[in-house]
Amino acid sequence: MKARSHLAMLSALLALPITSVQAQQSTTLAPLTVEDTLLEEDGAVILYMDNRNKGPVADGGELLKTIPGVSAARKGGHGLDPSIRGQNQTRLNIVLDGAFVHGGCPNRMDPPSAYGASESYNSVTVLKGAQSVEYGAGGSGGVVLFNRQTETFDADERYRGKAGVGYRGNINALESYLDMASGTPSAFIRFIGNYSDGNDYKDGDNNVVRSSYTESTGNLLLGWTPDAENRVELSHEASYSSDMLYAGAGMDAPYTRNNVTRFKFARGLHDGVMQKLEGQISYSQVAHLMDNYSLRTAPAAAMYMQAPSTSDTLTGKLSLQFNHAGMDWKVGVDHQGNQRDAVRYRGTVGAVTNLQSYLWPDVTTLTTGLFAQLDRPLGETNRLKAGLRYDYVRADAGKTHATPNDAMGALAKLSGHDLYTTYYGGSTDASTEHNMGGFLRYEQGYWGNQGNFYVALSRTVRTADATERYMAANHNTSADSRWVGNPFIKPEKHHQLDVGTRIQWQALKSDVTLFYNRVDDYILQDHQHSAGADGNATVYHNVEATLLGGEAAFTYNFDPHWVGGMSLAYVYGHNETSNQVLAQIAPFEAGFTLDYRADRWDFGGKLRVVTKQTRADTDSTTATGLDTDQTPGFSTLDLYSAYRPMPNLTLKMGVNNLFDKRYAEHLNASNSFDATQLQVNEPGRTLWFTLGTEF
Repeated sequence: MKARSHLAMLSALLALPITSVQAQQSTTLAPLTVEDTLLEEDGAVILYMDNRNKGPVADGGELLKTIPGVSAARKGGHGLDPSIRGQNQTRLNIVLDGAFVHGGCPNRMDPPSAYGASESYNSVTVLKGAQSVEYGAGGSGGVVLFNRQTETFDADERYRGKAGVGYRGNINALESYLDMASGTPSAFIRFIGNYSDGNDYKDGDNNVVRSSYTESTGNLLLGWTPDAENRVELSHEASYSSDMLYAGAGMDAPYTRNNVTRFKFARGLHDGVMQKLEGQISYSQVAHLMDNYSLRTAPAAAMYMQAPSTSDTLTGKLSLQFNHAGMDWKVGVDHQGNQRDAVRYRGTVGAVTNLQSYLWPDVTTLTTGLFAQLDRPLGETNRLKAGLRYDYVRADAGKTHATPNDAMGALAKLSGHDLYTTYYGGSTDASTEHNMGGFLRYEQGYWGNQGNFYVALSRTVRTADATERYMAANHNTSADSRWVGNPFIKPEKHHQLDVGTRIQWQALKSDVTLFYNRVDDYILQDHQHSAGADGNATVYHNVEATLLGGEAAFTYNFDPHWVGGMSLAYVYGHNETSNQVLAQIAPFEAGFTLDYRADRWDFGGKLRVVTKQTRADTDSTTATGLDTDQTPGFSTLDLYSAYRPMPNLTLKMGVNNLFDKRYAEHLNASNSFDATQLQVNEPGRTLWFTLGTEF
């Protein structure tokens, strides 16, 4: 019934009369520059790495945190987990140069953004909310696209490149990168390398925070570009991270390895209707190890623990662009297959061999989707966008009947099957879903083409991930510390309304968006709340939830050199089923910037103000307990500058947290042994500089 209603909606769009085949699309406004990012259309933010004036970052998660409206949870110096509109983890689709890379750690030490080494990408695009159906299933909170683009070489051009070094005080981090390409108008070869090494940092009270890491990445790209309309590209990327310390976890990561192979092609079509055929396929392999003894003070003699894990992801997509009756269409098929396996061993020094848990018991999730999206002008100042998506999902676990052999402690070590039966009354090794989603968006120009208004309705369906569906974590002594996925969990259904406007009036530019999201079958991480033998284990079930809020950005050009800016973001989350707050929602945040830009000098500052978060879920005995506490408000001041002594050389320097404030973000992370929540203070005063050259 739901599928028929969506098809009827799309059919109604096709029946609308066309004002003019040559009609203009909706009002085109100049991009709104918000700090380092460009807001080219409502809800779509683009960060071009060459335009950044901020300091170096550890990974893609820390980079995203610098974008207004994006928050992040911190465990240490690497692996920040982003959140958009109160949604994180697999509610965000993070795509790395066309590939989905799902992390190998069940505790999310390596979220997908951790593999987004910033200097190895040309740009990052953030689509907030549901604005497209072409970037895979789910993505109810938004889509993040890390993009690499190698421009075609001119006939008299044989090579190009850039290189740079950077330093961050406090964490004593050294950064370096090299991006070189050589080619002709019809072919190219490109190498991108990145290296980063950081130590523990100190917070604003001079307390040492465990956060050291070392990371190196290398990318080799080969391309064939016979003309401007056609391209074939093959690439391989390898990254290796080691000695990664986490203050916000009960374990550290001796290593994480990732290898990604990508193949892409684009074929221009010129038959009057067909315009472009694109395809891509990628394969990612992640191997991760965490333990509680090799990088920190040794635990009790019999409590040495380690958890090796793997996560392999195959991504494929084929799409066709065409124009029919004045409408721009994009239709396609995509596939994502992820296989995850993780175990946890316990033992003594030199003999950590007792299998304590099958954390991810050989979990495979396959998603195949069909999508269609259109963009239709209705007049000179208005247009209609719509999309429809169907996904077939199959999830299964191959080791749910395997029983751990660790005999220590009075608490039995159960198989996944027995854990699911204990907490959900049954077990299943496989499940399938048929999910339908889509969106409808109307845009209207007004005020003499100085403003643009839009309203959008969308439905997004997100399936449970491997942890939510099949996690099977035992504990040696306490049932309260078990962590058990729900094989019967239903997919989330997000029904969102977005209303927004952009205005460009003389020196003033603004963008304001309000959103309302009613979620059916929200997947809630909760506790068993049992006084019996089952204990207060971490479990998952479906509830009804509401998310609503708004985002705003304003800039004003005082003269050709000076510009002031302000950004605002707020999200309200509520569990309608239990009439309790929804945990892990960042509080109201405001940013105020003042920048001076000239030919050779840029400098500026940002005042960030975050209010106290009083809506916190801190009690695991009656609710989820996913918030550590009500987080105090704080304000920080960052200063930054750039100097270009010559066209191909840039020196950037600045200081973050100038007044050395001690503070922590409200978003926190969970322990590695169970789902206990831990909050980590942010770095204190940090001086930084970068030196970059282009050739």
